Amino acid sequence: MVGGASSVVAPWTPVSVDTPKLVKEEGEEKEPEISTGGSSMMFFRLYTQILRQTQVVEATMSVLGGVRAASTTGMVSTLHHRPATHSHHNHLEARSHVETLPGNHDANELVHADLEAMFKEIHEELDFELKSNEELRTASGQLGISKDRLLGSLGQMAKYYFDGQGKAVRPVIAMTLGHAYNHHQCMNQEEKTETANRQRKVAIISEMIHTASLVHDDILDHAETRRGKLAVNQKWDATRSVLCGDYVLAIGAKVLAQLRNEEVLKVLAQVLADLVHGEFQQLQNKENETERFNLYLNKTFNKTASLIAYTCKANAILAKASPDLVEEAFKYGKNVGIAFQLVDDLLDFESSSQLLGKPAAADLKLGLATAPVLFASTEFPELETLIKRRFSQSRDVERAFEFVQKSKGLLQTRDLAKQHCDAAVQAIEPLVESPYKSALINLTDKVLIRQK
Repeated sequence: MVGGASSVVAPWTPVSVDTPKLVKEEGEEKEPEISTGGSSMMFFRLYTQILRQTQVVEATMSVLGGVRAASTTGMVSTLHHRPATHSHHNHLEARSHVETLPGNHDANELVHADLEAMFKEIHEELDFELKSNEELRTASGQLGISKDRLLGSLGQMAKYYFDGQGKAVRPVIAMTLGHAYNHHQCMNQEEKTETANRQRKVAIISEMIHTASLVHDDILDHAETRRGKLAVNQKWDATRSVLCGDYVLAIGAKVLAQLRNEEVLKVLAQVLADLVHGEFQQLQNKENETERFNLYLNKTFNKTASLIAYTCKANAILAKASPDLVEEAFKYGKNVGIAFQLVDDLLDFESSSQLLGKPAAADLKLGLATAPVLFASTEFPELETLIKRRFSQSRDVERAFEFVQKSKGLLQTRDLAKQHCDAAVQAIEPLVESPYKSALINLTDKVLIRQK
């Protein structure tokens, strides 16, 4: 965690988390190649191209070598043998105070107008680039199809997941935190409006990065559904889907350039590196439970929490908050992000496919051991063999599912998520009271009780 050790109390001996590496060291075991069109590597190459298009490339690339150590130092990696019995006094005290404040403190309601404006801007950005790109005329000629047909296909694909049907968790958190920080900075109305507009661009970027990663994930995982409808790779082919994800990411980079803020550029560039690193970590496996849980939490930060943490940090920077408060914004986003993924992994065992909008037990079917499985393996050593062979044999998935249901793994996963939510609430405690601060606290409750 940036700025010091984690504030989460570990009910068991913490496992130190090594700093993830993007560069393979000499003698390190070669990682398996991705055989689904090189989506992650294309993602990484595009990320490099984005940096080259800016005037601050050197500064950005130097940061990529140093930010990682700070971003993951102190990350909680706790393996429980029993449910924790720690007190949630800080969280409960904060919630009690929130309930005494007047007004509606639901984040989605508070930033509803911002969300509508965000999706409108996303569609405008995607449409403008398609209509103005002369290179598409050449491409359409080479492919032997009309430009209108080519534009229609790419346009449909690019906007397929921007239909407002998703949870929009990342932009809601980013914009709510931005408003809370603007309020803390005692801005006048003109300053608040101008800053909020810039912070909304960060939310746009976060949603575009997230959506591009969903497209690439669905290709890599051969996903069939997403958000209750056909995954983009099922509705179209994998090749076009890869290009669509790259296109959305490129437009996000264009919006990032519009901010003309070197510090924010550095922060959000790190997200792209983390996403790619998280994909590679997902291909790895470890021999013992300590290393396995260590890897799981590092991967969780890189694939999920990094985007939330760094967009929160970016919006605190745009609010011109003090360095200490900027780091507290990062801590809030990081802990909410980890809690969100822990609950997501828990719902993979608790919710139906219809409610989730994607198949239940999906991670097991992909050979992935998430927190509930890792916790369950401390009670049922039989799971060790299944984990090591990635649930690849007949009935492995069903057996693992049964072990998790019989274990305390689901309770322990939820308890760990609660600890991270407590840490998130503690991070924003220094902010002055406002409806937006109370909404951020309420968001941690929503993360814990969500069913999809």
